[in-house]
Amino acid sequence: MAKRAPKRSARTVRREQERESGRLKEDRERLFTLEPGGNPERPLAAASAAVIESHALSMPCPLCGANHELVEHSAHVKNGVRLRETKLRCRQCGSKRSLWFKIVGPSLN
Repeated sequence: MAKRAPKRSARTVRREQERESGRLKEDRERLFTLEPGGNPERPLAAASAAVIESHALSMPCPLCGANHELVEHSAHVKNGVRLRETKLRCRQCGSKRSLWFKIVGPSLN
């Protein structure tokens, strides 16, 4: 006869699920920072400053998929490159993150 595993309490199961959920959120946030725009070393290309805010607001939250609200839009110079940072906050879960852009004018033909 097979030995049965001891029954886990509801509290133990809930705590395990919360820890797993926390690890999943950390992994999703880490992936967001590795994607283009997630850090200043890998900015997204933008044709002009006028399109940056609308593009940033169209990005869903990597944690819950909800819309962001724009907290701040600022200009920076990093390693001689002019960048734009949009600081975003998720409307649903409240998480905060930055999305980075580099303005590249239209190419001349």
